[in-house]
Amino acid sequence: MIYSTFMQYDELAHHFGPSSKQALADLRRTDARIAEIWRMAQLAGGRGYDLVILSDHGMTPALSYRVQYGESLGTTVQQILDETRVMGGQAPRALASYAEDTEYADMGPEVVEAVAQLTPASFGVRNGIRRFRDWLRSRYGLREIIFPEKYRVDRTNDVVVTYSSCLALVYFAATERRLLLEQVLADARWARLYERLVAHPGIGLVATISSNGVNLAGKRGRALLRDGQVELVSGENPLEIFGAEPYVLRAVESLVRQPNAGDCVLFGAFDGYDIVSFDDQVGAHGSAGGDQVYPFIISPERLGLGAESLEDARDIHRTILARYAAANAAGAPASAANLTPVTSRAAV
Repeated sequence: MIYSTFMQYDELAHHFGPSSKQALADLRRTDARIAEIWRMAQLAGGRGYDLVILSDHGMTPALSYRVQYGESLGTTVQQILDETRVMGGQAPRALASYAEDTEYADMGPEVVEAVAQLTPASFGVRNGIRRFRDWLRSRYGLREIIFPEKYRVDRTNDVVVTYSSCLALVYFAATERRLLLEQVLADARWARLYERLVAHPGIGLVATISSNGVNLAGKRGRALLRDGQVELVSGENPLEIFGAEPYVLRAVESLVRQPNAGDCVLFGAFDGYDIVSFDDQVGAHGSAGGDQVYPFIISPERLGLGAESLEDARDIHRTILARYAAANAAGAPASAANLTPVTSRAAV
């Protein structure tokens, strides 16, 4: 088996948009590269290569949380905690995904300001450069390039916030065990934070674990997700806009039930087209909503994948490799007759 990854589209779609000129131009380059690989495979006489092309996810157009609300998610959490003084003591402290006050955080605008200071004041050029500085500061800086997401759980902090794209995790670090929703609501500090996150316009869904299943909370309703089924608790189903297909429900439930998931799992708000990204991105994936939940796979027709249900990488691995294992088995069925047997000289 020969495996190759093409990562450029993902990066370009994150920073320029899934349908941007830059991202689509890279798709054309990738297509040409795949065509070259296919030609080479055809020339490898006797080896019988099959070509399978797949994506691990789709991409949804996004709006930056920081641009929309003027602060990072970590700052939002800390401000909510600052409002909750505990018996006259210190407010709980939040640890965000990366340093907010680093000297590099404002590097882009500072470079532009340095250029402005060296520019003659005549003809309004300096003022124009400074207007660009202000625009850059309000949009996308160099911070996340220099400081990529860090996944740290610091026990000296009461709350840990980490995120990637349109998915965020909030941990209550005072205990090593994951808190149930009932335990979150029993603590006035965490209950206030939970309700404020649910109500925030940039957050579309807050998911937690309870004794009854996965709790889903949104601005217009609450629901319980259990065994791939949604039971409405009040108002509207908060997951409806993100996708109500059975495979989406199973994926969301699996995500929230991961042992290392946060005490609160947050999805960026989704309006049916754009989703809020907690990173400075204009293309996002990691939660649900929009095209991010639509990956693809292209394979030879004789593999018969069209009749299979493929929901994750394990399904793909099991289904595809089973075809070639069947071709090697004694008394292989007719469905395996057209597949190249796996031998020491063959690669799939």
